Amino acid sequence: MESRGVRAPDDPPRPPPSPAGTEDPLDAATTVPDGLAVRGRVVRNPLRGAVRSAAHRDGLALILGSGLTSAVGLVYWVLAARLFPADVVGLNQAALSAVMLLGSVAHLNMTYALLRFVPVAGRAARRMVIAGYLAAGALAALVGLGFALGARWWAPDLVAAVGHERLTVFFVLATPVWALFTVQDYVLTGIRRATVVPLENGVFAMLKVGLLLVALLGTVTGAIAVSWMVATALLVLVVNVWLLARALPRFSREHEAAGGAIERVTVRDFAGFVRADYAGAIFQQAAMFGMPVLVLGRLGPEANGAYGIVWQIAQALFVVSSGMNQSMVAHSAADAASADTVETARRTTIRRSLTLVVPGALVVAVGSPLILAVFGTGYAREGAVALALTVLAAVPYAVTSATVSAARVRRRGAVQFAVPAAAAVLVIGGSWLLLPVLGIAGAGLAWLGGQSVVALVILLVTARWLPPVLSRRLDALRSAGLLRRIGGAGTLLHTVPGGAGWTLGERLAGGSESVVVRLGSGGSGNDPAATAAGALLKACDTPRSRRGLAWQTEVLDRLHADPRIGHLHPLLPRVLGAGDVGRSHCVIESVLPGESGLVVLRDPARTARLVDSAVATIGEFHRHTGQVRPIRDDDLRAWVHEPLTRVRALVPRARHADVRALGEGLDAALRGRRAAIGWSHGDFAPVNLLADAEGRVSGIVDWCEARPTGLQVLDVVEVLVGSARHVAGRELGAQVLDWLAETPAEIGDRIAGAQRGADPLDTHALIVLGWLQHVSEVARKSARASANPVWVRRNVRAPLRGARAALGTPGARDVVG
Repeated sequence: MESRGVRAPDDPPRPPPSPAGTEDPLDAATTVPDGLAVRGRVVRNPLRGAVRSAAHRDGLALILGSGLTSAVGLVYWVLAARLFPADVVGLNQAALSAVMLLGSVAHLNMTYALLRFVPVAGRAARRMVIAGYLAAGALAALVGLGFALGARWWAPDLVAAVGHERLTVFFVLATPVWALFTVQDYVLTGIRRATVVPLENGVFAMLKVGLLLVALLGTVTGAIAVSWMVATALLVLVVNVWLLARALPRFSREHEAAGGAIERVTVRDFAGFVRADYAGAIFQQAAMFGMPVLVLGRLGPEANGAYGIVWQIAQALFVVSSGMNQSMVAHSAADAASADTVETARRTTIRRSLTLVVPGALVVAVGSPLILAVFGTGYAREGAVALALTVLAAVPYAVTSATVSAARVRRRGAVQFAVPAAAAVLVIGGSWLLLPVLGIAGAGLAWLGGQSVVALVILLVTARWLPPVLSRRLDALRSAGLLRRIGGAGTLLHTVPGGAGWTLGERLAGGSESVVVRLGSGGSGNDPAATAAGALLKACDTPRSRRGLAWQTEVLDRLHADPRIGHLHPLLPRVLGAGDVGRSHCVIESVLPGESGLVVLRDPARTARLVDSAVATIGEFHRHTGQVRPIRDDDLRAWVHEPLTRVRALVPRARHADVRALGEGLDAALRGRRAAIGWSHGDFAPVNLLADAEGRVSGIVDWCEARPTGLQVLDVVEVLVGSARHVAGRELGAQVLDWLAETPAEIGDRIAGAQRGADPLDTHALIVLGWLQHVSEVARKSARASANPVWVRRNVRAPLRGARAALGTPGARDVVG
C-alpha cells in the first residue's frame, strides 16, 4: 500500500526559531516579515526595505539613462531627418540597425551573464569581465566581417551607397565596439553603479549630435553612422578604463568585507547560463534590431526611414522594462538572502514598469501624428499608426521581459529561451505577412499581437488562482518540467541501497517548485521489504523548497535517533537517501503501509476508530517528547504573532483592528500559563495520516511543519477539526465558527484530556490557535489559496471576526462574512 497523503513541499515552513537569546542577528533580520506584530507593536524589517529601495533606485537610474538617450536621440534624428534626404536616413538607419543586431547577437548575451554572476564572483569578477569582453569583442568582429563580405547579396543598397571596402571596415570596427558598449552598462548595474549609466548615456547622446554636425561640415561619407559609432567608441574606452582599474576592484573588496554572498562560478555554470540565454536573446535581438532590414527589403528605403524613427521612439518605452529587469537580476543574484522571493520580485518589477509604461504608451499612441510631424509630414503620414501600435506593445512586453529576467535568476533555461523566441517568431512572421498589405503599420500590429499573445500565456501560467481544471493541468506540466530538470534522479538513486533497480513511477503531487513521485523496484534491493514497498522521491529546485525539504529530513533523522519514541519509529517515514542532481535537491523516503486518512473518513464504520487512534498515537508521541513549562515570549511570537502577520496580509485594512485585538486576546489567554511544549507535527490533519484496514493509524507523513517547541495540544485540535469537517464535507471556516459558537462536550473533553498536567487552557483559544496555525501556513505555502477570494472569505475573514467575538475581545462586530 502506498501513501496517498504526501504533499509536495512547494513552500515548506522555515525551521523553528532559536531559543530566546540565541538568535543570529543576521537570521533575525532576514526572516522577520514586514509588519510583524509583536505584543501589539508593528516591527518593520529595515533590511528588506533597503533592498527594495536599492533595486528601485537602480531601475529608475537605468530608465533615466535610457530616457536621456532617447530624448537627445530624438533631437539627433530630427537633425538627421532635416539635414539629409529620406533615402540617406533610411540607408544609415539600416546600417546602424545591422551593427546593433550583429553586436547584440555576437556578444553571446554577456549582458545578463555578467549581470547575473559578477555581483557574486568576488575577486574573480574582474577576470570574468575581461574574459567576457574578449570573447564578445572577438566574435563580434568576425560576425561583422561575415556580414560585410556577404552584403552584396543581402544589402546591395548599402554596398552601392558606401562601397564594399568602406562598408567592410565599418562593420569590422563598429560591431565589436557596439557589443562592448551594450555589455558595459550591465556590468555597471551588477556592481551597484547603475547611477553612472544616466551620465554615460547623456554624454553619449550629446557626442552623437556634436559629431553629426562635424561630420556634416566635413562632408564625411555616411556621416550619420560614422558620428554614431565614433561617439560609441569614445565612451567604451573611457568607461572601461575606469571600470576595470578602479570601480570593479573596489566593489569586490567592499562586497567581501561586508560579508556578501560569494559563489564559485565555474566555466560550466557560466557556459550553461549563456547557452540558454543566448539562444533566446538571438530571437529577441532579431525582432528588435533586424526589423529595419526586413522593412528595407519588403518596402524600400523611404518606408524603412519612417520605421526607423517609429522604432527609436517606441524603444524608449521598451527600455523602461529592461532597466527594471536589469536591476531585479542584479539585486536578486547578490542579495538572495534578504530579497523577496523571485516570483514576488517579478510581480513587483512588472507593476513598477507598468506604472511608467502605460501612461507613456497612451500619450504617445494618441499623439503619434503630432510627434512624427516634428520629423516631417511624410513621416507622420507613413508612421502614425505604426507608432501607436508599437508603443502599445511595450505594455505586454513588461510582462514577457520580467518573466525572462526571473528565469535568469532561477536559471530556468527553458523559459529563458522559449519566451523571447515565441514572441520574436510571432513579430517577425507577422511583419513578413502584414508589411505588403498594411505598410509599416503591419510591423506595429505584429509587435502588439506577438507580445500580447505571449504575455497572456504567461499570465495564465503564473496566475495565483485558477479554476481547479486549469490549475491541475498546469501543476502536471510544472511537475513534468521539474522531473526533466532532475534527469530522472538516476545519480541519486545509486546512493540508496538497492536504488540502482528503482525506476520513476506515478506522480503523486507537485507544482512549479517541487514534485513527489513514487519509485518502483526491479527487485534488486538489499532490503526485500523495502524494495517491495518502493519509495517516494521528493525533488525541488528553489532555495525555499530546498530549505523545507532539508528541514523535514533533519526532523525525521532526529526523531528516528530518539530512543524515547523507539516504539513509534515504524509509524514515521525514514529518509533513505538525499542529494543534489544538477541544481535540484532530491530526497528518497520509505513508503509506509496503509491508506490515506481521507479515504478512511469516508467509511462511517472506521471514522471513530481513526480519530481515537490518531489522538492516542499523537498523545503517546507528545508524552515522550514534551515537557510542561511556562509559555514564554518566544513561544507567543511563534504561535500567535507571526501567524497573525500572514493573516493580516489577507484581510482588508478595515479588518486590521480585528487582527490586532485577536492577537491581544490570545496573548492574554496564554501568557505565563504552564503548557505541554515539545515536538509537534504542525499539520496533524487526516491527509497526513495512514491507516490500516481496521482504521488504526499505521503511519504519519509530511513532517515539513514540525517544531521541537510546539504547543502539542494543537495537534489534537487539528485532527479533531479536520476529521469533523471532512466527514461533514464543510470548509474549515464554517467548522471553526460552529465550534466557537458551541463546542461539543466530547470535543471539549478530548482537548482538555490532551493537556496532561498543564494549566487547562481555554478551549475556544485552542480552537482559534489551531485555525490560525492552519490558515497561516496555507497562506505562506500557497499563493494560489491566498489569491482565491472565496477561500479567504470563508476560511480567514469570517472565522477572524468569529474568533475575536469568542475570546470576548472588546469591540467585536456582530456581522460575520
